[in-house]
Amino acid sequence: MVWPAVRLAVWLAVWLAGRTLRRHPGSALGALVTLVVAAAMVSAFWFVIDSAERARPPVERYAGVPLVVGTGGVAGAIPPELVAAVKELPEVGAAVPEITFPVGPGAGGHGWSSARLTPFRLVAGRPPRAAGEVVVDTTTPETDVGDRVTVEPVGVGDQVKVEAAGVVRSHRVVGVAAAAGPWRHQRALFFTDDHAAALAGRGTGVDALGVYPRPGVGMAALEAVVGRAVAPYAGGGVRIATGAARALEEGNGLATGSLNAPWFLLGTTVLVATGMVAAALGLSVRRRGRELAVLRAIGAYPRQLRRMLLAEGLILAAVATAGGVPLGALAAPVIADRLRDFGTLGTAFELTYRPQPALWTLAFTVAVALAASLMAGARTSRIRPGDALGEAPQEGRRIGRGRLLTGLALAAVATVLSALQLGQVTDFGGQVGTLLAQFLMFALVVAAAGLVAPWAVLAAGRLVRGAVGRVSRVGGFLATANVLFNHRRFAGAVGAITLGVTLAGVVTGTQSFYDWRAAARAAGEITAGHVLLSDTGLSPELLRDGAVGLRAMPVTMDGRTTDATVVTGDVTRALGLPVRGRPLNDLREGEVALRESLAARTGAAPGTRVRIRFPGSREPATYTVAAVYRDTSELASLLFPGLDGTAAHLAGGPYLRIYTHGEAAHPAALTRQEYVGHKALENAGRNRVLPYVAVLIALFSLVAAVNGLCLALFDRGREFVGMRRLGMGRGQVTRMACWESVLTVVPVLVLALAATVWTVLVCAASEPGGLAALVSFIPFGWLAPLGAGAILAALAGSVLAVRAAMRDERQALL
Repeated sequence: MVWPAVRLAVWLAVWLAGRTLRRHPGSALGALVTLVVAAAMVSAFWFVIDSAERARPPVERYAGVPLVVGTGGVAGAIPPELVAAVKELPEVGAAVPEITFPVGPGAGGHGWSSARLTPFRLVAGRPPRAAGEVVVDTTTPETDVGDRVTVEPVGVGDQVKVEAAGVVRSHRVVGVAAAAGPWRHQRALFFTDDHAAALAGRGTGVDALGVYPRPGVGMAALEAVVGRAVAPYAGGGVRIATGAARALEEGNGLATGSLNAPWFLLGTTVLVATGMVAAALGLSVRRRGRELAVLRAIGAYPRQLRRMLLAEGLILAAVATAGGVPLGALAAPVIADRLRDFGTLGTAFELTYRPQPALWTLAFTVAVALAASLMAGARTSRIRPGDALGEAPQEGRRIGRGRLLTGLALAAVATVLSALQLGQVTDFGGQVGTLLAQFLMFALVVAAAGLVAPWAVLAAGRLVRGAVGRVSRVGGFLATANVLFNHRRFAGAVGAITLGVTLAGVVTGTQSFYDWRAAARAAGEITAGHVLLSDTGLSPELLRDGAVGLRAMPVTMDGRTTDATVVTGDVTRALGLPVRGRPLNDLREGEVALRESLAARTGAAPGTRVRIRFPGSREPATYTVAAVYRDTSELASLLFPGLDGTAAHLAGGPYLRIYTHGEAAHPAALTRQEYVGHKALENAGRNRVLPYVAVLIALFSLVAAVNGLCLALFDRGREFVGMRRLGMGRGQVTRMACWESVLTVVPVLVLALAATVWTVLVCAASEPGGLAALVSFIPFGWLAPLGAGAILAALAGSVLAVRAAMRDERQALL
C-alpha cells in the first residue's frame, strides 16, 4: 500500500505542476529564462574545459622524428656539449639540431637540415643554398610582392619579405614544401642552416634536438640511453619527449595552470547562476501567493505544495537544459576564441563536443532548480489556512526608509574614505592598506548605488513627469503615475540592474586606471627617448651606440624558479631606479642584482651569495648579490650584466626591448608616451579575467531585473483589461508598459554611470596626470552595450508580457 500511495503523490504533484505551468506560463517564464541562460553559460564553459582537458595536442613540426630533446621552448638552451654527447651514443643513428625563430604571425623559421624532423618534403624547386634563399610551405601566402599584397600562395622565383628579429629582409623563394600529414596550426619557412642561425641571433646553443635510432634499436632502448645522457642537464630544464609529448616541445600543448581562468569563470557562473535562479523561482512563488493560499485554504498540506514546486523545478530544469545546451554549444566557440586571445588556449586547441558536459549541465540545472524550489517552498509552510487569503501583495506602499538611510550612510563612508585618500590625510598603513581602503570604497559605492536606486527612479519620475506626459498624453502620463505610486513594485528590478551595471562599471573602470597607472609608473622610470619592440624579437644589429638591450630567460635561484634579465649596455642610461648597493652599471662578472620583492622573500641582501642555474647548464654557479633595485615591470627578478662561461651557450639572441636616445628611425620604436599606451594594453591583457567576471555578473543581474519587470506586468492582467474596458487601446496600454520600463531602467543606468565616474575620478585624482586621462578610464565600451541591452530587453519583455497578460481579457476579469 505504501508504493501506490507514493506513486499517487508523485503523480498528483507532477499533474498539479504541469497544470500550473500550462495555465499560468508567465509565473514561471522568468525562472525558465534565467535557467536557460545559466544552462547555456555553464555548458559553454564546460564544453571548452572538457575539450581542453581531453584533447591530445597535435604533433606537427616534430612528426618526422621519434624522440626530441627540448627545454619547453627556451631558446638556445641545449648546449653544444650535450648535442655532441647524444650524437656519440652507439644507439643513435642521427641527432639533428633544431633552431626555431618567429618570422611573422603564426610562422616559424628553421634551418633546412632540420626539415627532416618535420613531415615536409619538397614538391617544387630545390633546397636553399645561399643566405637570400628560402623554402616556403604550401600554406605560406604571398605578401609585399612588388606593389601587390595578395593572399595567393607563393611560387618558386617569387620575392618575399621576411621579418626576423625586427629586421625585414627580402628573400627569393627557391622551393616549396608540402606536409605529408595534417598541418593546420603553424607555418614554416626554411633557410640555410648558417643563415637561420644568423636570423635567429642564437649563441652556440640550439632550441631542440631530434634523435633517430640506429637500425634495430627499439624506442625503449633509445629513450633509456638518451635519458641517461640528458640526466645531468635535467636541473636546467632539459628533457626528452616522445609520442604526443613532442607537441609540448613545439608549443601545441596547454601550459600548466592554463585552465585556471576557465575553471574560475565556470565557478563564478555556477555561483551567480545559483543565486539568480533561486531569486527568480522565489519571485515566481511569491507572485503566486494567492494561488498557493487558495490551495492551503481547501486543505492542501505544505508538503504537497513543496512536492508540486519540486516537480515544477524538475520540469523547468529539463526544458532549460534542452534549450540551454544547444545555445551553449553555439557560445563555446566564441568563448574559446576569447581564451585564445588571452593566451589561455593555444592556437592548436580544437573544440570537440561530447555528451559529458551536457550531462553535467543537466545535473547542475536540476540541482539548482531543486534547491531553489526547496527554498521557495519553505515559505509555503508558513501559510496558515486561516490567513492564507491575505497573502496578496499590497500596492502603493513606499519602501522603508531604512534602506534609503543605509544607502546614504554607505555613500557617506565611501565619501570619507575618498576624501582621506585625495587629501593624503593618511596612508592607511602603507601601500597594502591604501589598496584595501580603495577596494572597500568601491564595494561601498556599489552597495550604496543598489540601495538608493529605487529613490533615484522616484526622483527621476518626478523630474520628467511633465515632459513625458506631453510626449505621450495617455501612456506616458499613466506610466509616470504608476512608477511614482507603485514605487515598491519596481524596487527589486532596479536594485538588480544597478548592482550589476555599477559593479561592471566600477571594476572595469578601476582596472583601466590601474593598468594606466602601472604603465605610467613604468614610463616614469624610463630615461631613454625611445623603446624598440617587436613580436619577432630585436636583432643585435639594432643595438646602436649608447643603446641598451634587454633579454629575458627563466633561471633557478637556490632551487626556486624565477625569471632573469640579461642587459647589454649601461642600464642606467635606460632606466632610473633607486638601488641599494653598487650601481647597476657597475656590476661585474660573478655578480647579480635582485628585485626588492625577491630579496625580501629570500632574505638576500648586498653581499649575499646565491646559487643560480641557467637553462641547459649542468651545474649551478655561485653569484654575489651586489645590488637590490626597486620592483619594476621593466626588469625581471634578477639582473645580470652579461653571461659568463656557465651559460655561454645562451649568449647572443634577439632582445626583448631596446632603449635608445635621440631619434629612432626603426618602425618598431615607440616614444615614451606611446610606450605608456603599449604598457597599458599589455597590463590589460594580463588582467582580463576580472572585468569579464564583473560583466558576467552584470548580465545575470540584467536577466534577473528584466525577469522581475516582466513578472510584475504578468500580474497586472486585470489592470490592463480594466483599462481596455475604459476605452484605452492595446497600443496605449503597451506604450504605458514600455514607458514604465524606460522610466525604471534609464535612471538606474545614469546612477550606475555616476557611481562609475565617481570611483574613477577618485582614482585619477590620486595620481599625478591622472585627471587628464579620466575620460579614458570610464568604460563606455562595456557600459554602452550593457545599458542598451537592458533597455532593449526591458522593452521587448514589456511588449511580450502585456500581450500575454491580455491574451484572454474575459478570463482576466474573472
